[in-house]
Amino acid sequence: MMIRNQKGLSLAELLVGIGLSAVVISVVVAVQVQITKEQTKLTRQLDDSIDQNLAERITFKNLNGVEASYNNIVVKDDNGNNFYDYYPDITENVLTGKTDRDFTLIYSGKRAFYVVTQDMGAGPLLTYDPVWAYIIGTDPGDPNKPASLTFSPANNRKWISNEANGGRPGFWRDGNLLMYDTPSRIRPAPGGVIDMKIPPRSPIYVGSVSTAAGDSLQGLNNEAASLFKNTQPYNGKVIDSLDTFLRTLPSVGGGQTIVRTRVIKIAKYYVEIDDKKKASEYRTTPLNLYVTEYRNGGWEKPTLLADGVEKMIFRRDSVLKRMIYFKIFKAERLDGQN
Repeated sequence: MMIRNQKGLSLAELLVGIGLSAVVISVVVAVQVQITKEQTKLTRQLDDSIDQNLAERITFKNLNGVEASYNNIVVKDDNGNNFYDYYPDITENVLTGKTDRDFTLIYSGKRAFYVVTQDMGAGPLLTYDPVWAYIIGTDPGDPNKPASLTFSPANNRKWISNEANGGRPGFWRDGNLLMYDTPSRIRPAPGGVIDMKIPPRSPIYVGSVSTAAGDSLQGLNNEAASLFKNTQPYNGKVIDSLDTFLRTLPSVGGGQTIVRTRVIKIAKYYVEIDDKKKASEYRTTPLNLYVTEYRNGGWEKPTLLADGVEKMIFRRDSVLKRMIYFKIFKAERLDGQN
């Protein structure tokens, strides 16, 4: 027979029970708080991972066809060297100074990075005959006198866009950027001696298609135009028009000059302060990473690639190689929740 205590719990028993309940509740609350923190951390890590992976995939895609950048544009790296220097014909022992290239895209330093790539969607490279762009005058009847040549923007457009004659209809579309160059790679030769320490390059001309402006290619705005090396590689004279470019072409081994035409894209990566995040919660000010494309005389509406960014680094191991590496670094939170 069980003997029951008819007096209820004693004070000591009651205190022990309350104490045990408090311990259990504290443990449960602590576990729930820890789980919530871990879930929040995992959610942020997942969001950052998706954000970062998407940004890197877009960048990787934009770097396809980056050959058009090498030795044609100037983007100074962290050490003041041109990021796009490329030497295809020498060994590294010929060069002095740094042969690698690093560019840090960060708000407190360089805030914009540029890439020029070929737009294969508009069509493949076109081999272009310089005569296409001219109206040839009548035969002067004297072998010592040349016939007149008159530059014709209309002829240039017709030959480029005429598919029946091997042209590329996709090239002549509003906003497209056309780059003309040659297979020749030339260095200056002061005093008759070729300077092998200067990267070899072809003369180039870049113009914008504008249906509103008719057949004439239009110039770029100051920011975009300043990227390109618009001078002759051997004497430094400015190439200010397609006519000038075509009239001063280098010969190829003493033979006929060959011109190549392609559609290019100019991509601009840049950072701005991420004002949706509290800077006091981070070790460095969080940034937004954007990319935009040049078109019709200006920059298009930017695409947000990633938020909460500390910096983005572009790197080349050697100016003898064309490979570009890049990495996005997220801003580190003070509470370690990333």
